[in-house]
Amino acid sequence: MALPLRTLAPLLALLLLLTSGCDKENDDVLPLPDSPVYNKEIALRIFTETDYSEARWQDSKMNLTLKLRRVSTNLPKDAIVVDTTFGWMPFQKLPLKGAPLQLDKQLQGVHKEQDQLVLDVTKVVSINGYETVFRYQQALDHEKRQETVEVKL
Repeated sequence: MALPLRTLAPLLALLLLLTSGCDKENDDVLPLPDSPVYNKEIALRIFTETDYSEARWQDSKMNLTLKLRRVSTNLPKDAIVVDTTFGWMPFQKLPLKGAPLQLDKQLQGVHKEQDQLVLDVTKVVSINGYETVFRYQQALDHEKRQETVEVKL
């Protein structure tokens, strides 16, 4: 069955307009790359998972020091962002996970390639007069603009 030219002509014209030389360039918007400089929010949650309410812990205590450093590849020295010491805390009064101590800090202008954020934790534990020192470091994650760091006592 052949279509008459009067019917076929408008269809061909429409098809020609849809597929002809008025091609629109592919202007897809590419996402902007992540900026190497960003702001970061840090929450330090300090707690113990052990209940020290028993009488045997009565003469035990802990001294906690937290130091958050910004280590840079282009600056001559580390920048100390947080430097805090919690004095001697009796074991029986250490915060439990359900009600932790929390320190919040906002950092401006952190450079993804040049800065590293490191948390230094020092715990001095005294049990019945005998002291032991525990130290460790934890690197923070550049991929997280908001980060919660758990400091377990």
